[in-house]
Amino acid sequence: MDQTKKQPIKVKSRMFLRIWGFLGSAGIGLAGLWLFVEALKFESKYSIFYLGGGLLGIVYGLITFLIFCPAFTKKGDVIFNIIEGKDGRLFSGKKDVDIKNIKSIRMGRHRYSLKGIFLMDILIKTQNNVVRIPTYNILPEPEFYKAVELHIFPYLTEEAREDWVSQFTEVQRKAYLEKFHQNT
Repeated sequence: MDQTKKQPIKVKSRMFLRIWGFLGSAGIGLAGLWLFVEALKFESKYSIFYLGGGLLGIVYGLITFLIFCPAFTKKGDVIFNIIEGKDGRLFSGKKDVDIKNIKSIRMGRHRYSLKGIFLMDILIKTQNNVVRIPTYNILPEPEFYKAVELHIFPYLTEEAREDWVSQFTEVQRKAYLEKFHQNT
């Protein structure tokens, strides 16, 4: 079958995690705002602590909300797409990687940006560079592992397969594979 006629496999986020991220980030900001307003009344001897805590909550809530913001839009629905096959590829938005060029693929935190402190991303190493696909913490790790094992792993190079398998203990990988094949 021609690659242009293959339908991409969509790896989607979980709505529960999107809602949880919104409530968490906006909630911290609102709680900080409430503490700040209470501190300005100076009705307690702890008002100075309210002021500091409120400012911290507002700043942290705003930063995390802005970082999570794309997860609350249409962009957060499908994290990435996979086209299977020897000439298959993995793509998300403007980022596109041929499966045969992947040296390493993992999901983890990184130091490439401020987002890396708060969020896990999919990190794909190729011969020339590192491609980072943001997950906004709304893609559970088991879903990512399942997508890689069932749709990408069979087409990886031997080096990339060894790297993927080395991320897990034998027991972990066996348990994941059993679970994946039960649910398919």
